[in-house]
Order: sequence, then structure tokens, then C-alpha cells
Amino acid sequence: MRLGLAFLLMSLTPLWAQSNQVAGMQQDIADLKTEVEKLKLENQDLRESSSRQRASAAPASSPSEANAKQRKEVLDEVDRRLKIQTKEVNAALAELTRQVNTTLTKNNSTPAKTKSPAPVATAETPAVVEEPATTEMPQTGVTYKVVRGDSVTRIAKKFNSKTEWILQANKLPNAAALKADVEIFVPQAETPAQ
Repeated sequence: MRLGLAFLLMSLTPLWAQSNQVAGMQQDIADLKTEVEKLKLENQDLRESSSRQRASAAPASSPSEANAKQRKEVLDEVDRRLKIQTKEVNAALAELTRQVNTTLTKNNSTPAKTKSPAPVATAETPAVVEEPATTEMPQTGVTYKVVRGDSVTRIAKKFNSKTEWILQANKLPNAAALKADVEIFVPQAETPAQ
């Protein structure tokens, strides 16, 4: 009997070992189930986080798109205004070119008269220009040394003259050609003797 019992124990020993293995496997399966549940929860958390990020990114792109659209509208408006101004400037330049060409044509068709330099005079003693003027410019006047800040208009007012006369007498193409520290001839209207 002992032997039967020993034999039975020996035959049960592998069963007991197998049951321990099965119990260990069951524990491993339970641990795996727990890990799978944790992974499912982590996966769900990641999905929710991803959804939140997508949701927050969508409104962020809307203002960006709105800003881009607004910038495009502003640039289009600037471009439109620039084109209008370019047309206006080109029209003004064309008119100015026409006027210059007309003036040059008139000047080229009229023979240019050479003039000797204007005689030197002081503000007290008028000088007399020997050659007759082409546009009713007085033949008498004074010389004046231009100082910084002077303009043809101021000089004309100061000496009771006209800007056209000063420009013509000194062969200045325009009022901007007047330079400081240069002596110019200022024509003055002849006053009848009393």
C-alpha cells in the first residue's frame, strides 16, 4: 500500500506540477489582461488628446487663413492704388513732355539773339542793357548778388520786377536754377522822368 500510495503520489506529482503551471499561466493571463486594459486606457487617452489637439488646431488655422486673406486684400488694394498713381504720373509726364517739346519747338524756330553780359550796377545806380529785349523786358535794372534762401519771386518783389524778366535776363531755364553767391541782373520797369 505504501507502494501504491507512493506510486499515486508520483503519478500525482506531475499533475500537481502541471496544475502549478496552469495556475502560473492563469496568473500570467490575468497580468496580460491587466496590461491590455491599461494599454486600452492609454490608447483612449491618446485618441482624446489627439482629438483635442485637432480641435484646437482647426480654429488656429482659421485666424491664420483670415489673416492671409486680409493681407491679400490689403496688397491687392495697394497694387490697385499704385497702378492708378502710375497712370496719373505717366499722364502728367506726358503732358509735361508735350509742353517742353512745344516750348523747345518755339525756341528753335525763333533765332536766338546773343546778348552781351549785363553791365554791372549797384542797387543805387541802375545799369542799362544795350540790346533790346525779346519780350518787353525792361532794359534797365540793377545787379544783385543772390544770397542763400533767395528765390526769384522774392528778388522780383524786392526790386519791383517780374520773375519772367529775371529768368530771361539771366538765361535761367527755371527758378530752381538760381544759385547763391552769384550776381544776377534784375530788370526794372523804367520810370518816367518827372
